[in-house]
Amino acid sequence: MSPFGMLLLLVSHYDGPSKQHHMLNILPTAEKKKIITEYRLRLASMAIFAVAALVLVSLVLLIPSYILAVSKFDNISGQISQLESKQDLTGQEKGIDAQVRDVNKKVNLFLAGRGVDRLSPPDIIARVIAMRGSTIKIQGFDYDVAGDQERLAISGVAADRDSLAQFVEVLKKDPTFTSVELPVSSYVKSVNISFSIMATRIQPAKK
Repeated sequence: MSPFGMLLLLVSHYDGPSKQHHMLNILPTAEKKKIITEYRLRLASMAIFAVAALVLVSLVLLIPSYILAVSKFDNISGQISQLESKQDLTGQEKGIDAQVRDVNKKVNLFLAGRGVDRLSPPDIIARVIAMRGSTIKIQGFDYDVAGDQERLAISGVAADRDSLAQFVEVLKKDPTFTSVELPVSSYVKSVNISFSIMATRIQPAKK
């Protein structure tokens, strides 16, 4: 075979570098880094999305428990308020009852030597208590007798001016008392008003 023919034969059988070598080096290094970076960003985005979805689902599942807890708290708070109101009212009634007994003893001793026809202090005090509203808290009574006058000082706290004015008006309309007086200065405050009402009853002595 001639030298030219041998050269053609060698060229026809030469494939150059291996195909595998060319496939591994198809992408430049910069492109490879870019693809890897995009892959990592997508992976991080999916992880963040999964965590956010988990947090959202957890919050949604906690909503019924939160509502139930708030409802129980409100219920318990209401029960505590009722118990405190009952205890306050019970203590107030006990204090008034002790004062009534003390006043009644003093008046009975005084009337025993006077022969005067008067209403008993418990009756008068019970009538006053019945006339007060829920916004009036009576803290004490001071009963005094001077000649033909019976004077009952009523002290307590009113929730507001309107409640105090209504209580005074009810006392004035009651035939038990001849006069009912309340200092104008008691109306200076608008809420939680401490007051001292003087109710007087004139009763002629027996002949």
